[in-house]
Amino acid sequence: MAEAVATSSHETASDAPVPGTTHSKNVPWYTEELPKIPEETRKLLEEYSHIPPDEVEKHVIDIRERAWVVHPYPCIGGYRFLELSLSHNPAWPRILSLLKPPSPSASSSPPLLLDLGCCFGQDIRSLIRAGIPPSHLKGAELEAAFVDLGYELFRDKATLGVEFLTGDVLSDSSFSSLYGKVSIVHAAAFLHLWPWDGQVDVATRIVRLLRDEVGVMVVGRQVGSIKPHEKMHETNRSRGMYKHDPVTFERMWEEVGSKTGTKWEVRATLDEVGTGGMDGKGERGKWAGDPR
Repeated sequence: MAEAVATSSHETASDAPVPGTTHSKNVPWYTEELPKIPEETRKLLEEYSHIPPDEVEKHVIDIRERAWVVHPYPCIGGYRFLELSLSHNPAWPRILSLLKPPSPSASSSPPLLLDLGCCFGQDIRSLIRAGIPPSHLKGAELEAAFVDLGYELFRDKATLGVEFLTGDVLSDSSFSSLYGKVSIVHAAAFLHLWPWDGQVDVATRIVRLLRDEVGVMVVGRQVGSIKPHEKMHETNRSRGMYKHDPVTFERMWEEVGSKTGTKWEVRATLDEVGTGGMDGKGERGKWAGDPR
């Protein structure tokens, strides 16, 4: 059986790729001014990365500008990578409990969290600062350049100790080595990149990654709507995207369960937030799913 806790945000911009990968900054999802850096993120940069306080803002702007050249995603243009969204997920305490080091006498393999579509790996660094061993974490990202920029953002390439995989989640060969080995999948601003059928396909592939045991989890956030619908988004005319409310999100996981022989209990919430950059709380929509 699975349980899911979800919060989707009602927004106007998506993290879908921009057609032709235009790098124009004259688009609604590019924020000229750096917003206030959330306090927890600033502490991470100052205390974990040892960046002098008076250099943090310049450092963040430099990384954002270089990332925009790689690919102009709205999460880059709006500085959303500064949100440590996983730590605001209702499942955060349980995630920390599941990932904590096992006792020396434990015979089972250690727990593993995969951050799928991890961007710069900001949530991975947040987990490490919370005391989770690097060996219990892996990242996965389509754009290898984002992984490298993450090392530069946090200045920890020589010390991080986390393996990052690069590849397409829709490719059977990209993550087959992890099939049946993952305890928790974190997928933030990810599923909404596809229409309904595409989300079912991706979620089915996510289930393959999970261990066949009670208590494995899927957590994240995505764009939602008070009126669920599929639309062709202005930042990606090549395919549609489906925006859920809690009811349709649960229905989708019922379909995933039927295809995978699993049962999911879904808990979802829908939050309305601002349309540009970060909202005032440094939060976006969150959801979490956990089969048992």
